[in-house]
Order: sequence, then C-alpha cells, then structure tokens
Amino acid sequence: MEVRPLTGDEWSLKRDLRLAALRDSPHAFASTYAREVKRSEADWRTWPAGGAFFAAFRDAVPLGIAGSWVAASAPGTTHLISMWVVPSCRGRGIAVLLADAVTGWARERGHDTVELEIACGNTAAMHAYLRCGFTPTSREPFTSGGTVLVRSV
Repeated sequence: MEVRPLTGDEWSLKRDLRLAALRDSPHAFASTYAREVKRSEADWRTWPAGGAFFAAFRDAVPLGIAGSWVAASAPGTTHLISMWVVPSCRGRGIAVLLADAVTGWARERGHDTVELEIACGNTAAMHAYLRCGFTPTSREPFTSGGTVLVRSV
C-alpha cells in the first residue's frame, strides 16, 4: 500500500475520487455531487487552498483519499477533510494510513492538532476515526448534529 500526496497535475484523479465519494455517501460530506461536478480544472488543481490531498494506492489503483486544510482563524490546527475509502476496501486499515498522512503533513508544519467533523448518523466514519486515534470534543460542529473529533499531532 502506498499513500502519497496528489500533485496539481493529478487534479482529475482528485476530482474522480471526490465525485465517487459524493455518489457513494451523499450525506457524509458538507457538499454535493451537483455542486462539485461543476468545478473547473483550475479549481480542482488548487483545492484546498493552503492544504493537500493524499491518496492510497495498491498496485497503482486508487483506493481512498483524504485532504488537509488549515483555516486562517486557527493556524495551529489542520483539518482532515473529505476522507473516503472505496467501499470494497473498507476495514483494511486504509483510513488509518490516510489519517496518518494528514497528521504527518500537520506535524511538518508545526501544528498541534488534527481536527475533523463527522456528519450526524455516520457511525461507520465515527468507528474508523476512533480506531485512528481521534477523540470526540465538546466543540460545536459547523454542520448541525455533527461531531467534532481531534487527534494530537
């Protein structure tokens, strides 16, 4: 298994994985397929601004994706965003590898914490993130009914 950052030139792979995630799990993300499919090539190349996307591969086949992003209002915190694993590959530790890649990215930048939000009712994601070492917090999520989790870097 290889996990590595995606380059701007791999924008179409990032797009394809993100759109597959939105088709597979439309209620798990803070966006929609209809919104994301309209992004331009330039948008995909640079998203997320100030962050990075990582993909997990086995034999050059992409099996999952996760992003990192830093909000200007919280410069010491990396946000793990848009994590998704191909359904037939779930339960094989790919989420842990992707979370570790985002945590490594945060560490390289001197950040203290990796934070994420889980949509209400997404128990599979909750279990995956708990296995990755994230813990729930009392912070109010941006998404109604969601849960905020953190992992120390």
